[in-house]
Amino acid sequence: MSTTRRHLADVPATRWKNGKGTTRELLRVPAQHDPDDFVLRVSVADVNDDGAFSVYPGIERILAILRGSGMDLIDQSDGAVWHTVAGRFSSLAFAGERQLRNRLLDGPVLDFNVMVRRDGGVAELRIVDGSRIVPVSTCRLLFVAQGSACVVLDDGSTLEVDESHFIEPTGAASIATTSGSVAFLVDFSPLD
Repeated sequence: MSTTRRHLADVPATRWKNGKGTTRELLRVPAQHDPDDFVLRVSVADVNDDGAFSVYPGIERILAILRGSGMDLIDQSDGAVWHTVAGRFSSLAFAGERQLRNRLLDGPVLDFNVMVRRDGGVAELRIVDGSRIVPVSTCRLLFVAQGSACVVLDDGSTLEVDESHFIEPTGAASIATTSGSVAFLVDFSPLD
């Protein structure tokens, strides 16, 4: 169990693949430095302007809004709005090959990103809100988007995780959120 709680602000920002923004990488499997060499990658990005998304062949992506009004995703082949991700904690899964650009709805957005290589595994983003207890057997990352969460370890001990903090809950039995809290759980099952 990685019981080290890290705050989002403590993660250094790096440039996007397309050079048009910044991201903070929370998790990479395997933990290597090549930006294109991963099976699973979880990050948080500051989106301050409209612009093209980086293209990731062979990758499934999940995008969720942490802060801000959201964005239109525009298909670059025809210029039409393909999907709108509007409102805090809304999410969307899409293929990394899809050539998209964003148009911000009402100012900057902070978004949460999950990327998984199709031939390496399957990822899911669970957005847990309100007062709930959820199992975490396949959870690779817990990010508290609002409020706090309590991680219950296999030995019965607990670990509090506050807003904008994250941990890798390996060895945890469950996660409990309180009323008004929102937690993002990234589940990952590798393909054998």
